[in-house]
Amino acid sequence: MRYKKINDATIQCFVTAEDMVEYGLTLSDIFEQNEKGEEFLRDIIARAHDEVGYMINGESIAMQITPIQNQGLVLTLTSESPSVFRDILQHVKERLQGLSAELSRQNEAIMQHAAQEFDQDRRMFAFMTLHQAMQYAAAIPANLSVKSCLYKADEAYYLVIEKNRLSYKTFNKISAEAVEFGTLIAVSEERLQYLREHGECLIADRAVSRLRKIYLA
Repeated sequence: MRYKKINDATIQCFVTAEDMVEYGLTLSDIFEQNEKGEEFLRDIIARAHDEVGYMINGESIAMQITPIQNQGLVLTLTSESPSVFRDILQHVKERLQGLSAELSRQNEAIMQHAAQEFDQDRRMFAFMTLHQAMQYAAAIPANLSVKSCLYKADEAYYLVIEKNRLSYKTFNKISAEAVEFGTLIAVSEERLQYLREHGECLIADRAVSRLRKIYLA
């Protein structure tokens, strides 16, 4: 694990896939916050003091968990207010602009993953193949009604899912399962508008259900 201190109130912890194997963890353990996942998160907070001098001092802590496909997790801990936290993420993003193009691209991707957490009710995943999108859809329990749509653009497939009537626990769980097949990317009106204008809408409604039926047929 690698820690990065943003300021006195905010840190980030980069957890590799190897770290998760060492702890015997899955993404579901963390998103569902079961006993194993909670023990891991407590250890993250405890180690933060030794690694970067992070002090809780009794404040309430907000934790943002961002899965990165095949690479692990980025955990952001803060005692700042949500509006200040957004400003922090934007400031970090701006500081990256002076780096090399490749490093900027990689860190920009991480920041986009982090920004995704603020859109609590909508997630977007990119799949290299339609088969991967169908595999993910088939992994979602058939009794769940998932509001979703599917686009194709730039030789990739983009599945947008919405919380709608799902609980956040269920919404986070099916989001965690998606990163085994595709890549979590930031949702914005600009990105959706790009898909509408430059992409092809393959399934406008109930995409998860329809992809599941095709895959299992």
